[in-house]
Amino acid sequence: MGISFKMPKLEVKKLKPKGISFKGFKLKKKPSKKVIIFGGIFVIVAVFITAKLIMPKPLLSVKHTILSKGKIVNSINVLGEINSKDSTNVYSTLSNPVKEVKVHVGDKVKAGDVLAILDSGTLEKDVQQSEATTLAAEANAKSEFENKKKSYDNASYLYNSNLNSDIRNAEEALKSAKINLDDKKKSYENNKALYDTDAITKTDLNKSQIDYSNAQSDYDKATVAMENVKIKAEQDLDLAKSSYETAETNYNNKSQRIALEKQQSELEKCEIKSSTDGTITVVNAVVGNPGTGTLFEIENLDDMEIKTTIKEVDIANVKVGQRTEIKTDATGETAMAGEIVSVSPSAKKGGASQLKADSQSTSSSSDVGFETKIKINDINENMKPGMSARVNIILNEKSDIYAIASDSIVQNGNGKSIYIAEKSGEKSNEYTIKELPVETGLESDFNVEISGEGITDGIIIIDDPSIHKVGDKIQINEG
Repeated sequence: MGISFKMPKLEVKKLKPKGISFKGFKLKKKPSKKVIIFGGIFVIVAVFITAKLIMPKPLLSVKHTILSKGKIVNSINVLGEINSKDSTNVYSTLSNPVKEVKVHVGDKVKAGDVLAILDSGTLEKDVQQSEATTLAAEANAKSEFENKKKSYDNASYLYNSNLNSDIRNAEEALKSAKINLDDKKKSYENNKALYDTDAITKTDLNKSQIDYSNAQSDYDKATVAMENVKIKAEQDLDLAKSSYETAETNYNNKSQRIALEKQQSELEKCEIKSSTDGTITVVNAVVGNPGTGTLFEIENLDDMEIKTTIKEVDIANVKVGQRTEIKTDATGETAMAGEIVSVSPSAKKGGASQLKADSQSTSSSSDVGFETKIKINDINENMKPGMSARVNIILNEKSDIYAIASDSIVQNGNGKSIYIAEKSGEKSNEYTIKELPVETGLESDFNVEISGEGITDGIIIIDDPSIHKVGDKIQINEG
């Protein structure tokens, strides 16, 4: 571009150094080097100012987003600790020294597997001696019980069936004494009648009276003997019964057997066995040390959960069944799926830890928090109990929607709107800013759902409308 201009005419009354005249802009002498430099600068500045006035203003390139459908997620981030859902301590009450340890941390075991063996040499001898003593005592008790039972059953049968020989003999003797008594009584009464008629002498009457008295005495003795035999038979029956019951009690007494079984159980317990399937995570058993206390810890690493604490401000939004995304340092950026399985109904003070959503840095406080358990649905082999986990709890989400940054929303008296860039001018990258009303829906920490007329794929949204105004001419560069 060529630029021409005409210098104004200057009147100079006095000019130093002498010999220089500006009349007609003709120099009588060759200008100095300093004058030439200042003159060149003056020309350049004049050319720049003129160019700025004449050249068109360049278009401003702005940050923008090309709208497309996606999803919006509203969530909170918390820190938690990975724990096995099923954890079992294997312990022993025996003080026997540990003889052998058969497993190491990380070994997988099944229920019934032997984990360690305690020294049982002395106990084995005690068990053998107790077994011999117990078997002999039980055999004697059984024999005594059977004999006494047989004696009692016989005595009971004879007594109840009136087959006792002593009783039968006594009954026969009593029966004979009664017959004799009746006979002597009748004879005496007859002789008395004869005496009254003087048919017999007084001597004959006295003799019959004496016979009658002796018969009465024999009968009384037989009666007493009968009663004594019966009493003795009853006493013998009671004694047989008592002996039988005592033998039965001794036979049923299992104290020796119980003591033996206890020793046998202790002997069996010298083999420390797993009570469940899982992975050995702790080994406290040491060869030579006493076998008392917790020797092993077994955890089910195929069923783990995360324990975390939800702050009071967020607890109203957290519900059982909400899905979660889990990350750990060991698994990198791979997100494992999880699910909230329990939320404590009461708060505990201290321990509430939460992640800042913007920086992913941790912050903790002593505010009250609610203990929450999260089931890990996608178990990763690198996840171990005791690890810290970053958990993203999905409160609500929407897919197949239009969502933009919250900073792109314009709020004014007419409601909410966005600034969009529409094509204008002949150049391919020249656009004009226009305003488009929108309605908002689900919001997250950064994004907001938008809808309304004209909201469609491909429209260009101005990211920072606060530094622009409607009607501005802008430049949109590809990429």
